[in-house]
Amino acid sequence: MARSAAAVALEAVAAEPVANAPARLPVALAFEPETFFLGRTEGAGVVRDAFGRIVRRCLVATEGSYSAAEGALRFDETFTYDDGEVDVWRWVMRPGREGRYIAAESKAGVGITGEQRGSEYVLAFHRPVGRAAGLLAPRFISRFTMLAPDLALKQADISLFGVPLGRLSAVHRRTAN
Repeated sequence: MARSAAAVALEAVAAEPVANAPARLPVALAFEPETFFLGRTEGAGVVRDAFGRIVRRCLVATEGSYSAAEGALRFDETFTYDDGEVDVWRWVMRPGREGRYIAAESKAGVGITGEQRGSEYVLAFHRPVGRAAGLLAPRFISRFTMLAPDLALKQADISLFGVPLGRLSAVHRRTAN
């Protein structure tokens, strides 16, 4: 029986004792979206409410390619939730100046900026969710952290008018194409 992407990703994180990890991890792991999301990634995550309770689980898959004509990375990020909902985020991004990135997403719109903060990549934007659109669209602050050369942690804090609504935590693992 084939193992799921979630099982493979979580097993990789848990495979080594934490006490051994600092001596073996490279010190300069930096998340670079323009290379990490080329090709395919698979992973899994959980959505927590404002009180930290798990309310949903999901599988996450991305498929990305570089468009030389646009000088940009294009990738689709597909979330398949345990309740059957499938949500596809369609991204276009390109590196800008001084570690910043310019991005657009099909529902969030254009003009999204992301930036390198140390070894992490952070972007903030508003995106409609269900009926919550326009001024009521929640704000997402997403932080990507490399755990290994082929494994990244994504944490997206979700809020409305500064009030926390929840958090998505997920791992993405690059797969062989």
